[in-house]
Order: sequence, then structure tokens, then C-alpha cells
Amino acid sequence: MTHPVPVLSALAVAALALGAPAAAGDTQGWDVTENGKTCLMVSTFEDDVSVGLIWAAPNGDVSFMTAGDDLEKIAGKAGATVALDIKFDGQVPHTDWTDDVARVVSVGNHRVAVIGNWGPSLSKELADTVAGSGKVSVRVGDKDLGSYDLAGSRAASDKLTQCGTQIAAK
Repeated sequence: MTHPVPVLSALAVAALALGAPAAAGDTQGWDVTENGKTCLMVSTFEDDVSVGLIWAAPNGDVSFMTAGDDLEKIAGKAGATVALDIKFDGQVPHTDWTDDVARVVSVGNHRVAVIGNWGPSLSKELADTVAGSGKVSVRVGDKDLGSYDLAGSRAASDKLTQCGTQIAAK
């Protein structure tokens, strides 16, 4: 599924959230944090690759993000765009998601994040896909980053929804 829609507010929040320690506690291996008008759920794996969702509460837009120490070599410098392909397992509406113009943002300490976005109309479907899958395989540009266990993502997604709902009500 390819529906690239760049969202600058999500990019800024990812940079801030990944550059700072998580403020909210651990939710089954996922950190769920609030940053102004955005919520983030993220999990970091043994290879120092992080995956997660960013929810821009004002419009309900959800983006998929991945970050890592060596990602800049693959994705390029902040401000660049790169193809992001994510594949999910399980009984989900869409297993394959591609954003050919995913945004690269700096998150400090020589670390970049790649953020894929498919627009507000597919946000709920993306969040449901992450929550309903057991694993996600991530490819940035020509490089397979790996396959990551999404255990605990349903509880984190519920907390992300709660975070976004609280922000939207303010």
C-alpha cells in the first residue's frame, strides 16, 4: 500500500521524543510518551533499532517510525527522503506498507529516524495493523534492517490511543 503524505509535526515530535528519555513508563516493552500535541509509542531492540508509532492528536494522523545508529548511512541526512517498506504478519487488513518518500529526521547523537506516513484516512488501519501483528520486517532504501517482535504492541497501542484522546480533549 503506497500513500505517502509528509507530516512535519510528526517529524518534529519524533526528533524530540527519540532524542530525550521517555517520560511515561514501560508498557510491556514499549515506551509511550506525550510531547505537546503528539504521542509516541516506541520499542528499541538488541540491535539498537527502534520502531514505533507517532500519533499527531490534533488530526489523528498516525505515522510509522524507525530509528537506529547506522540508519544515516542507509537513509541519508536529515531532510532527505527514502523508501520505507514495512511488512507485518498476522491477520491484518494490509500486511505490506510502502512510503516511497518517507522523511529522514535527526534525533541527535548521530542518529536519524525514518518516518512513513499514509495520511489520516489510513491511520486507524496502520495502528490496528501494528497492534494485531506479531512481527514487522523493516526495509529502508535497499537495506533490510531486520524483523522485530511486536509483543506488547496492543497494550502500547491502547495507551497511545488514550494519550491521543486526552490531548485531543484539551
